[in-house]
Amino acid sequence: MITGYVPLKPFLILVALSLLPSGVLRSQTVELSGQFRERSEFNDKNFTEDVHHDVYHQLRTRLRATALVNDRVRVVAEVQDARTFGDEASTFNTGASHFDLRQGFVEVTGCADGHLAFTIGRQALVYGSERLLGAIDWHPYGQTFDAGVLRLTSGNIRFDAIGAAITRNPIDTGYVRDVFLAGGWLAWAPAERDYTVEAFLLYDNPQSQLVRQNRMTTGIYTAGHAGNLDYELDAALQFGDFVLFDGSPRRDINANMVGARLGYSFPDLAKLRIGVGYDRLSGQDPEDATTYGSFHTLYATNHKYYGHMDYFLNIPANTTSLGLQDLLVQVRAAPIGALTIGADIHLFSTAVDPAEWGSPYADFEQSIGTEIDAYTTWTLAEAVHMTLGYSLFSANENRAILRGGDDATSWAWLMTTVNF
Repeated sequence: MITGYVPLKPFLILVALSLLPSGVLRSQTVELSGQFRERSEFNDKNFTEDVHHDVYHQLRTRLRATALVNDRVRVVAEVQDARTFGDEASTFNTGASHFDLRQGFVEVTGCADGHLAFTIGRQALVYGSERLLGAIDWHPYGQTFDAGVLRLTSGNIRFDAIGAAITRNPIDTGYVRDVFLAGGWLAWAPAERDYTVEAFLLYDNPQSQLVRQNRMTTGIYTAGHAGNLDYELDAALQFGDFVLFDGSPRRDINANMVGARLGYSFPDLAKLRIGVGYDRLSGQDPEDATTYGSFHTLYATNHKYYGHMDYFLNIPANTTSLGLQDLLVQVRAAPIGALTIGADIHLFSTAVDPAEWGSPYADFEQSIGTEIDAYTTWTLAEAVHMTLGYSLFSANENRAILRGGDDATSWAWLMTTVNF
């Protein structure tokens, strides 16, 4: 038996299903689609001077089968293999630890006179600007949820009731409760207008051996266009309770986030767009021991907002609970039809002045540093895209976070994506 070929079975099954007569599958059609993506990275992002730069290559392959059972029922099965070249330390295909079912769900629409639909199974949850719930598509694995979504639609109004299992823990003497996500997301997108207004309320209950939380996150999101002007606004508030299992008193959660983007396009000037933005995520107030004030970004696609170098993917852990502020300037243009060039400039600082904490932050400043992200995207063919990026981070010498002896780091990458 050649065990190296076992991981290919799900791919072969999907291909075989697509070749079967529709009567056998009891569906009208089975459509196959997929993606090939390779990204090579030069990584010199570590602030420790003795750490050498790293060069590596990441490959992601997806194959998706969509069975259209009838005009109301759709079944999706998507498998994915994501790996870094050389991880298996062998040229023999003896295992595929990164091979998994990325999505597998059924979607039923047209219930209750067309107003009700639902989706059950493993699926991506993408809402608003992805500041709280997103697919994290930049990451080699991406993000999907074992979830159910009940959707109610009436005219231009849509409401999604969301329930997802995050972590399943065994029942034993040291039982840690299961972690889940639940809530509702309301969206209004009038057909005659070029904007959307959304509101949401989400509950999750993260718990570890050290801490338990009952956390509510509520807020609004709006985005749209007015002529050549585009805008985007996010605002959210978190509340609930935060308990440490070391005997510390229970604390109330009181945190907030605001993010804004504003841009203006010049269609006749190489499709130039100039934009500005501001983000603020609250941090812990050192004078308030009864309140937990650090905003948590839940299951967000933070790569889109807080710099391409990904120093702030896990907030508030990456900001040591001091919060985050980001002033942003963006420039993008398409001088040739198939070529886009752009750059983002971020000025990062903490939301809370670290000096207010005293030791160990007494001598540190609020400013973190400046990040410049430059990129160019070239469409080689209808389905083939190449993107080249380079980022530079210039850090404040007296920064409270991103510690290390080095004050400048860099990162470069080249990515080829084929969608089929």
